[in-house]
Amino acid sequence: MRSLPIFVDLSKGRIVVVGATPAASSKLETLRRRGADIAWHPVTLGREEAERRFSLRYDHVFRIVEGEPAVRDLAGAAAVISAVGDETDCRIAEYARGLGIPVNVVDLPELSSFQFPAIVDRDEVVVAVGTGGASPVLARRLRERIEALLPSRLGALAEFLGHQRARLRGHGSPVASDRRFWEEIIDGPVAQQVMEGDLHAAEQLFDARKRAGAKQQIGSVALVGAGPGDPDLLTLKALRALQDADVIYYDALVSPEILSLARRDARKVLVGKRNGQSSEDQEEINRLLIAEARNGSRVVRLKGGDPFIFGRGGEELAALQAAGIAVTVVPGITAALGCAAQAELPLTFRDEATRLVVLTGHLAKKDSAIDWSGLDDPQTTVVIYMGLTSAAAVRDGLIAAGRSPATPAAVLARGTCPDSFSVAGPLRDLATLASQAGDGPALIVVGDVVARSKPWRALVENAAQIIAEAA
Repeated sequence: MRSLPIFVDLSKGRIVVVGATPAASSKLETLRRRGADIAWHPVTLGREEAERRFSLRYDHVFRIVEGEPAVRDLAGAAAVISAVGDETDCRIAEYARGLGIPVNVVDLPELSSFQFPAIVDRDEVVVAVGTGGASPVLARRLRERIEALLPSRLGALAEFLGHQRARLRGHGSPVASDRRFWEEIIDGPVAQQVMEGDLHAAEQLFDARKRAGAKQQIGSVALVGAGPGDPDLLTLKALRALQDADVIYYDALVSPEILSLARRDARKVLVGKRNGQSSEDQEEINRLLIAEARNGSRVVRLKGGDPFIFGRGGEELAALQAAGIAVTVVPGITAALGCAAQAELPLTFRDEATRLVVLTGHLAKKDSAIDWSGLDDPQTTVVIYMGLTSAAAVRDGLIAAGRSPATPAAVLARGTCPDSFSVAGPLRDLATLASQAGDGPALIVVGDVVARSKPWRALVENAAQIIAEAA
């Protein structure tokens, strides 16, 4: 979407509305509620009929101008909205563009330089939802959901906070620009009193907190799991941590979509590696986390999947605790769970797969690093992280341990992401399957339950089709 939401101060200019269609009436109603200075050209209606159809229920400036507007009628306007429903809209759009005035032609985004959003109105708090003109109905549905989430007195809270902020600035108070001070006010009893309608109690609590002044900033670290890639799989607790963070140290597997959910002014530092590329070593990452926290920052260490599943979260936790840093762990959906779910692959199944073993492929190439003999049980599902380059060693180790070469196996690459890829086949073909996956990250899953997965079903259907065609 190549558009930037902005808010227009309606006290700074005239809004010209053209047309008497239901769409034009809807825009007029919205503008009048916001106190806009409006010049309305009904075009198809005379003044008396226009006044009858659209009673002047407000005291704001509102002028009805008969006839189609000419270029001179648009000059000096802050914005133009046209909803006539015929070729008039094209002329109005051309006039506005010629004058350099933002124009919206309702339901015709190709003629518009801005879109009219669906609005959630809480007085001083306004939430705008747009779809770039692609689907106004979707924007309205989203607005309805947001309406249900936002308290009715949210505007009163914004007005209270604006008043208090102006007071503090006028007195030169240092807490006027202290973000953490305002977060404490918004998240604490002051805001609660405002929302309950007791402004007197809110004033008293605010003044008491103001007299305490700025508090010493105490740093902390959150070890956060970002999940397997799909931003919708991020937990609510992880989202809150991202939006509170001053600095985020993130791994290479964390998607840009997840990083975009962080506070806009948070500093983001890449410290992870991928495909053998160089990165900060673990000792240096630990040092950075400790230093940032001691400097008073709220730090997020953001990792793909879960911090405690091959994410070295345990090492970082130990280092932070030894340094006396306050640390919390926010678990994430690990890749095994997310990727298997997308592939419709149950990692366990009653009377069929009663044991789950999770390994890292980095050890598979090392002699005696993995005791494959313990994985020969056909009721054991084996999941190998980071196993693309060691697929042949995984195959050889499992078969040598006694696992049947015909055991179903799957390679799940970039699971839950838009470019996800999955393929399945017998264990004997695992190296070939891995070569089809492209760039990682990828998981290998070996076990009878793979035969229940979507990629295995696709394999069977494809084989059946080939046999049918040959017959």
